[in-house]
Amino acid sequence: MTPRRRAHPLPGPTTTKTPGPVPGGSAAPTTGRSVTEVPGPAAVPAPGPVADHSAQPASRPTRRPVPRLTVDGEDVPAGRLARWVDGTARVLAASGVGPGRAVALACDHPLAAVVAALAAEAVGAPLLLDGAAPPRHIAPAARIHATGSGVPVVVAGDARPLDVPDPVAAVFWTSGSSGDPKAVAVPAAALDHQGRATAARMRVTDADRLLLPLPLRHAYGYSVLRVWRATGAHLYAESGFHLRTTLNRLATEGVTSLDGVPTMYRMLAAEAARDPEAALLLAGLRIRGCGGDVLTPSLYDDFLAVTGAPLHDGYGLSEAGPNVALNAPGDLCPGTVGRLLDGVEARLSGPDREIQVASPSLMLGYLDPATGGLDRAPFTADGWLRTGDAGMVTADGWLTVRGRIKEVLVVHGETMAPTVVEDAVRAAAGVQDAAVVGVRGGGDRRDRGDTVWAFVESADPDHRAVAARVAEACRRTLPPHARPRAVRVMPRLPRTGSGKFDRVRLRGLASGTAATAAA
Repeated sequence: MTPRRRAHPLPGPTTTKTPGPVPGGSAAPTTGRSVTEVPGPAAVPAPGPVADHSAQPASRPTRRPVPRLTVDGEDVPAGRLARWVDGTARVLAASGVGPGRAVALACDHPLAAVVAALAAEAVGAPLLLDGAAPPRHIAPAARIHATGSGVPVVVAGDARPLDVPDPVAAVFWTSGSSGDPKAVAVPAAALDHQGRATAARMRVTDADRLLLPLPLRHAYGYSVLRVWRATGAHLYAESGFHLRTTLNRLATEGVTSLDGVPTMYRMLAAEAARDPEAALLLAGLRIRGCGGDVLTPSLYDDFLAVTGAPLHDGYGLSEAGPNVALNAPGDLCPGTVGRLLDGVEARLSGPDREIQVASPSLMLGYLDPATGGLDRAPFTADGWLRTGDAGMVTADGWLTVRGRIKEVLVVHGETMAPTVVEDAVRAAAGVQDAAVVGVRGGGDRRDRGDTVWAFVESADPDHRAVAARVAEACRRTLPPHARPRAVRVMPRLPRTGSGKFDRVRLRGLASGTAATAAA
């Protein structure tokens, strides 16, 4: 039995025809453009699969899904959400938003993000999932900001909005963790398939309660929104991940599914090791979805050891919907990233055994912010997406990923995944997290391949002692050629907006330091 909660305290309607402060503390800009607060309603060959004994879901719903939404612990009644979406859609249409004319989500508040997604769909407009600081400018016909409480605020867009190809329904930005961020243009049919196929694989029904402490403007978070739309499950959207808040939601809300990134699960595993009650809460979930970055074997094993329950890893990329393969309750295989989703195919190509994907969820191409054209360079001549990842796939669809082809370390002719070294580094006392990159050497190292650099996140102010412990841990578990030649300790490792390590920046730091030393 879960406690009854009060309705989300959404402010009443106001409309401002001239720029000015928005009631409720809007974060929207107020200079030189019309600002309209949306008219609001009155309150209302890998190893084979192993068994996973998580609780089974209820039978599938036969009625049309009714959206149930809770934002930061406050319920949003379905009638109020519907009227809020209708009001936003009317304002967007009046602003010139529609097919080929995009609206930009210019904030991260989950309530505004949900309303923006549904309103853009209602008017048939492309939704630019920009956040407050998009990597590049794509001119929209309107923008959606939010007041401090999440009320959507529609702001006039550019005088000359970009003509976006009609099939485009959403535009995501890639993380940029291994290169410049790109604008991924996705059609509505791909979004629909992604929601249905993911829900089917994870067996999500309207009986499920989905806790999502991730930004909805990233492809991973948005895919959970599509599952919510497809099933009528209850979505608990959070403004961010906070350890205590997450555990409190698990304890009081009857949550059945949690989605998060590896960094989040590392914190939860550490808490579960200290607190048996936290371990029981995590074990009680039916789904413990993990994505957004590589789930290392050590984190998987650590989480399983302290909770007795597995993480449900998967493989995806923004360009593919994002989900390609998933480990699911009752259908998982440790060491793989799961079975391909229904309708998805994978093949391997070339000496690197690059994974190529065919799927109804594929993007149309990369959107050019200047011209509106679609770049199809990542596709093969026969329409398969080149992922840039190496791996293998079994005849019955179980996928294993070795890692990014351009991130694989090559030392003395031998290759290894950075995650192998990162797991060894994390074993050292005082290490909170670690990222490993390879820098191609010059001079007498020209023929030896990469110099392995380890970047370490630690709160210990004695960086020299931390580095010494890292070196010792690597000596115990890694062969000589795999051990880092340099260890740099930092209070916090740089990450992208989606939570991944910013390997471009780390490689730049390593290359700059090496160049200075050589000079």
